[in-house]
Amino acid sequence: MKNSVNAGSVGIWLDEIVPCLKDTETGEIKETVVFGIESRSFLKKFNEKNGWGINWIKIPKEVDVFALALKENNEIQGLVGVKNDVDVKAAYLHWACTAPHNNKHAYGRQKYSGVGGHLFAITVEKSMQWGYEGTVHGFALNKTLLNHYIEVLGATYLGALHPYQFFLDRDAARKLLEVYSYEWN
Repeated sequence: MKNSVNAGSVGIWLDEIVPCLKDTETGEIKETVVFGIESRSFLKKFNEKNGWGINWIKIPKEVDVFALALKENNEIQGLVGVKNDVDVKAAYLHWACTAPHNNKHAYGRQKYSGVGGHLFAITVEKSMQWGYEGTVHGFALNKTLLNHYIEVLGATYLGALHPYQFFLDRDAARKLLEVYSYEWN
């Protein structure tokens, strides 16, 4: 995954499509907020050693990083790196990662479901803000995840720049935004 920091790749699973996060033990729905990480030094604590997939401090400077957090206490549940790709005229989903306590694939447990879908929705919203009608592209970490994004999100396989490159068109993007709700902080 070390090369993924600079090139970017997406390795998150979309476990459940829910408007907000869902506590997997109680079923309680938790409201969420999204905020941009303005200080790169803040990202030091989100690293590969403590379960955040990569060393987030090493994300390229042209990639904007956003945090998905619980509204009640601002506890971060996931991070997403997004780049304004003017050449492709789409948001580039550089990297996305759930908090270790939400990553059942890596750690066998999950506190909240719905994080992965939220991170994609944040990327779609940034695409809309940049004038790309919600279009998003990225590189899945492997073929299994690529097929997962095609099946769950309606993504299209591109494969032009990377063997697992995917693309979300504006229709798939809008369907995603219809589901998720969060506030920007």
